[in-house]
This record gives sequence, C-alpha cells and structure tokens, in this order.
Amino acid sequence: MLDTLKRYCSLHATPGDEAEVFAALLRDWKAQGLDTRAFGSLAVCACPGERKKSDTLLLVAHADCPGFTVDTVQPDGEATVIPLGGIRQKEPADLMLKTASGLHPAHLERPPAASAPWLHGLPLRVTFPEPCPDLRKGDRLCWAPHWEEKDGLVTTPFLDNRSGCALVADWHARFAGLLPEFNVVVAATAMEEVNGFGAAVLARQVEADAVIVLDATYENKAQGIALGKGPVVTLSDASCILSPTLRDRLLASGVPLQTEVYNFSGTDARAFPQSGATMPVVPLLLPTRGNHGPREVCAVDDLTAWPAAIAALARTLFEPIP
Repeated sequence: MLDTLKRYCSLHATPGDEAEVFAALLRDWKAQGLDTRAFGSLAVCACPGERKKSDTLLLVAHADCPGFTVDTVQPDGEATVIPLGGIRQKEPADLMLKTASGLHPAHLERPPAASAPWLHGLPLRVTFPEPCPDLRKGDRLCWAPHWEEKDGLVTTPFLDNRSGCALVADWHARFAGLLPEFNVVVAATAMEEVNGFGAAVLARQVEADAVIVLDATYENKAQGIALGKGPVVTLSDASCILSPTLRDRLLASGVPLQTEVYNFSGTDARAFPQSGATMPVVPLLLPTRGNHGPREVCAVDDLTAWPAAIAALARTLFEPIP
C-alpha cells in the first residue's frame, strides 16, 4: 500500500478542487475492471459489474485535505490567503500554489495560531521565490510534498485523508478477497474538510446496507490512542454516536482496535443519517501525529492492519443482533 499512498500524497487537492485525486481513483479502479461513476465534482465510486445477491458495504474516503485559498493579490506579487479546513501549524511552512500555469513553490510567512478562532480570523501572508504573473484570487495552496519512511513510520502531508483514498484505490486489487461474500462499493467524496457536500450527494446516490467511513484521527495520550496499536473506531463525535451494544460487538470482532470519544470535529459519517438513511455507519480511522500539518505521521503497522479491521467490522455489522 505504501507505493499507492506515496502517489496519492503527491497530488494537489484542496476542498472544492479534488479533480486530481478523483481522476487518479477513476484510473486505478478502471484498471482493475471496476464499473465507475462520478457524481459531478462531488463524489466518485466504483464496484464490480456483477453484483452478488447479498448485502452491500460502502467504503468511503474523502479526497480533499486542508489548504488555503488566495483572497488578495498584492501589488508586489505577494498574496494573502485564508484557510480551507482546519490548519494546525505553529511555524512558517513551505506550500505549493496551483494556478492555471501549473504548480509554484510558496512560503507561509505568518503561521496560524492553531486555534478555532484563527480559522475565521485574519488572512495570512504568502510569498513566492519566483514571480507568479498568473496569480488570481481563489487560487489554491497546500503543503509542499514530502515523504519519509523511517523506523516503521511514514511522514508526509495529507495522510488525512489520502490514506483512505489509497486504501479504496487498491481495495479490489489487493483486499477484496477478505470480503468475498459481500458487494463492496468503494468511494471518495469532496469537501469533507469544509461542509461535507460530497458525502451528502454520495449518501443519496449509492444504496448500501452498511457504511464504513475511512479517515484519519489524532494521537491522544489521554484516551490511549497511539501509533502502531491499530485502527481507531470513533464511538462519539460531532458526526456519529455509536451505542454501547454496537461498541461491544465491534470490539469483539477479533482484530486490534482503538476507540475514541470527542464532542468536536467529525467525518463524512454525518451525511448518511442526515440524508434519511438508516444503515449502520461506523468511522474506522487511521491514528496520526501532526494531523492537518505539513508533517503528518502514521505507523506502517496501522496501515497494514486496516484491511483486516475493515473486513472484521463489516462482518460484525451484517451479523444478526442477538
């Protein structure tokens, strides 16, 4: 999976501008012989052409990552930007600007305060080592690419949520044998980091009997969430609340799982009950360090354990409740 993840973490996709990731997913899925669908610029999905007479599992990742959009272009050729999604970064950082002429290096001069008020506060100053004559209001910037593998850890921007995209990109080629008894639909959505519009469209377009939402979460010493201890099931956050009964069934699935409880933040899980759907929806997340920053870190062991955890959770969700 690391080769696929590295490829997806090199792509430039911010909320509302996910075309590069969507195009990569559609190519990968078609190469595996899957039927693909695109719902405008808001979501994509794929599944085998021949459907089984059984339950349907929807695996959904999101294609965007937090970034910035230009709000003013200064006479000196510099710019100010505002965030798209939550940015957690306390130091200046290298960025990549995407314009009509391609990608250009940039530098975030004044770092954010890493707090909720900042997200709706003052714009930030960005400079460019070379002139960008085609710079326009609304152009997008994201963290500069970086990739490092060391001591069983991967360091790169965009683990939230290119890790989920890499997993669904490879699902049928590498992991579908883990769930031969179910119809599996893989999907990715737009704008999870800002408003969830993509997941809302997907929830209305794809009929499923259970949904597993793939995303990233935070290392958290207080809750015992650590890298290398397995994927994380969200029991409660701003987008979902699982019952204690379902919690116990999932934790008895036979694979290592961590659990988290938050009353802030959330995932695409919210879109499915909001659409009126009644199927179970479970977020299964990758624990990371430095989430939403230019150097996110995850454990290779957690990436490796993710497919088996998905399969175990899927079978648990489709088991009759005693």
